[in-house]
Amino acid sequence: SSGHVVYARAALMYWNVEVPDDVELITSVGGGVEITFADKDTLEWESRFVEAALSFDFPGYNIFPNAVRSFGDLNEQAILFDVLKLVIGYIIMFVYTVFMLGRINKLELRLYMTIVGIVSVGMGLVIGIGISSLIGYPYTPIHSALPFLCLGIGIDDMFVIVQCWYNMRKHEADDVPLPRALGITLRHAGVSVTITTLTDVFAFAVGAITIMPGLESFCVCTAIALGSIYFLQITWFAAFLALDERRIRSKRNSIVPCIIHKDYNVTPVNSIVKAPWIIRKYSKILASKVYRFSVIILSVGVVCVAAWGASMIKQKFDPNLLLPLDTYLRRYLEIGEDLFPENGWDTQVYTGHIDSSQLHSIDKLYEGIHQLKKERVYIRNYDGFWDGLKEYAFDVKKYKSIDDFAHEDVFPMLLSDFLFSSDGGKYKKDFLFNGTLECGYPAPPITATKFKVNLKVLKGPSEHIPARRAIETIINSTAVSDVAFSHVKIYAAWETDEIIGFELMRNVGLALVVISIITLILLTDIKICSMAFACVLFTLTDIVGFLHFWHMTIDIISCVSIVLAIGLCVDYSVHVGHAYLIAPGNRLEKSISALETIGPAVFNGGFTTLLAVIVMAFSKSSVFLTFFKVFFLTVTFGLFHGLVFLPVVLSLAGPLGGPDEEGSESGGSGNSETTSATSSGPSTPPTSSSLPSVIGQGQQNMAYITEMEGKETESWRPRLIKVMSKKTGSMDLGPAP
Repeated sequence: SSGHVVYARAALMYWNVEVPDDVELITSVGGGVEITFADKDTLEWESRFVEAALSFDFPGYNIFPNAVRSFGDLNEQAILFDVLKLVIGYIIMFVYTVFMLGRINKLELRLYMTIVGIVSVGMGLVIGIGISSLIGYPYTPIHSALPFLCLGIGIDDMFVIVQCWYNMRKHEADDVPLPRALGITLRHAGVSVTITTLTDVFAFAVGAITIMPGLESFCVCTAIALGSIYFLQITWFAAFLALDERRIRSKRNSIVPCIIHKDYNVTPVNSIVKAPWIIRKYSKILASKVYRFSVIILSVGVVCVAAWGASMIKQKFDPNLLLPLDTYLRRYLEIGEDLFPENGWDTQVYTGHIDSSQLHSIDKLYEGIHQLKKERVYIRNYDGFWDGLKEYAFDVKKYKSIDDFAHEDVFPMLLSDFLFSSDGGKYKKDFLFNGTLECGYPAPPITATKFKVNLKVLKGPSEHIPARRAIETIINSTAVSDVAFSHVKIYAAWETDEIIGFELMRNVGLALVVISIITLILLTDIKICSMAFACVLFTLTDIVGFLHFWHMTIDIISCVSIVLAIGLCVDYSVHVGHAYLIAPGNRLEKSISALETIGPAVFNGGFTTLLAVIVMAFSKSSVFLTFFKVFFLTVTFGLFHGLVFLPVVLSLAGPLGGPDEEGSESGGSGNSETTSATSSGPSTPPTSSSLPSVIGQGQQNMAYITEMEGKETESWRPRLIKVMSKKTGSMDLGPAP
C-alpha cells in the first residue's frame, strides 16, 4: 500500500566475467549453438559458480544457475550416459545376428563370421570418415548418426549374402567346391546388394549439394562409408564366409576350431533354409483376395492419414529441447518462461567504423528501430548510445541540430564528455576505440559500436524469421558503415529454420529421383521400379506424418534422420523386388518365392536395426530420442511396405518373366520351375546327349530343358506337356520324355 516493494516471486541476477586479452583462449566449450571464447580460469570459475549455486540450501529458496558452459556440459554428460545404452543395444543386436546367421550347435554357430561382418562395417565407417576428412570435410556432431545407418545397411547385406548361401546349398551337392559355391552365392546376392548399395550411395551423394556445411559433410562421408562397406562385404566378408564353411565341413568347433567333432552331423540344409513360420503363414494367406484388398486399403489409408500429419508438421529448431529433462538448466529456462514471459532474446546491432560524417545515418538507423518498436510486433525495447547522446547534445550542450556537432573537430569531444557523464557512462562498453578514451580529451577514432534490441517472445519461424528480416532491412537501408549487422546466438537456430524445410524437400526429392534412375537401370523393369519407388515414397510419407503425431518438428536432427531413413527403406523394397524378378512361376508363385527366399534376410536386417536403437527409447536426450523415433518408424513402415504391401501388389500386377507364365494366380498353369536369366547367368550350350527332348509326330521338333537346379523330373514333365499343348493346339505330342 505504501508503494514499496516488499515481496518478489523471483530475482534474476547477473555475474559478468571479463576475459583478459593476453590469455590462451579455449573454444571447445559453449552454449551448443555458438562458439564461446573463454580461458581456463573463467571456465574454472563457472564450474565453481554452478557448484556453489546447486549446493545452496536455505528453506523456501531455490537457485537455478545458468553459466555459459552449462549447455555444453549437460549435453556432454547426457550423450555419454546414452552412449552406454547404445552399446547395450549393439550387444543385443550382435547376439541376435549370431543366432540368426547360423545354428546354435557345436559346428554351425557363426560367431567369428558375425564378428568379421560387423568389423567390416566398422572398417567402412573409418574409411568414410578418414577419406572425407582427408579431402577437407569436417567431422560434425551430425556424424554421430553414422553408426546407425552403416550397421543397418551393412548387417542387412550380411543377411542377404548368407541367405543366398543357404539357398545355393539347397540346389547344389554338399561337396560342391567352395569357389563355385561362393560364385553362385554372389551371382544371386551380388546383384541385389549392388542395386541397394548404388541407390544408397547416389542418394547420399546428391545430398552433398546442400548449402548446409554440416549436412554436406555428413552426406559425403556416408556415401564413401557405404561404398567401402559394400566392397568389404563382397570381398572380405564373403571370403570369410567360405572359410567358415570349410571349418564346418571339417567338423571343427565353432568357438575353438582346433577341436574336431568327427561324429557330429551337420544340420540338413532343408531345415536351415526353411522360411520362418510367420513367412510360411503369410505365404498361405497371400492368395486370399480379401486379404490383398484389405492390405491395399490399409496401406492407402495409413498413407492418407500420414500425409495429413505431414502437411501440419511444424518447422522449428529449439536448442533448449536438446537439454535433458531433469537438469538444472532446463528448470532455469522453464522458470524464466513462466515468470518472465515477455522477455525475448536480446540481439545486438553492430556497426563498423563511424565518424562525424555518418551521424545522420546513425540517426536514421535508430529512428527505424524506434518505428519498429512502436509497431509492437517484434520489438519490446532497445537501448543504445545515440538517443542519450542527442539528448545530452541538445539539453546540456545546447546544440540546435545534428549538423551543429557533425564536425570532426566537435563530435569527438562531445562524445568523450557524454561517455564520462552520469547518463552516458553505461555506454562505454558499447564502443571499441582505436586508442585510449580519457576524460577531458577528444574520443579516439571509433572502430566499432553496438547497441541492444530486446525482442518480444517469438513463437516459431512464422514470427522470428520476419522479425530478423525487419531488423536487417533497416540496417541495410541506412548504410551506416561498411560493416553493419545484428547478431544473437539464437540466430544460428533461426537460420536453420529458414532453410531446413527447403533443404529437406530438395534432398529427399533428389534422392528419390536418383533411386528411380538407378533401380531402373539395374533392374531393367519399369513395373518393379515403380512399385519400389511407391514403397519408398509411402514409407517417407508415413515417417514424416507420424513424427508430427509423435510431437516432433522438422529441425536439423530430424532432417538428418529422415535422410538416413531413405537409405534404409530403399533396401527393404528393392531386395524383395529383385527376388521377385528372378523367381519362377506366375505372379502369386513369384511373390511367395520372393518372400521365402529373401524375406527372412530382409526381416532380420530390419529387426537388428530396431534392436540397436530400441534402448534409446529410455534416453533423456532429445537427440537420441529423435533418432529412436525416426528409426522405429523407418523399420516399422519400411518392413510393412517391403514384406506386406509390395508382395500383395506384385501378386496382382507384377511383371511376368516368360511366355509360359501367364496362368491363373491360383497356380498350376505357369512354369514355376523355369529359372530366370537374371539368376542363372550364362547358359551352357545344350547337347543332344545331356538334354531331354520332346518328339512330335511327323516332322521332328525338339524342346530343350536347361538345368533344373536339382528339381525332380516329375515336376516339369506334366507342365511341359501342358505348355506345349497350348502352343501347338494338340494334345498328341507323343510319349512323355
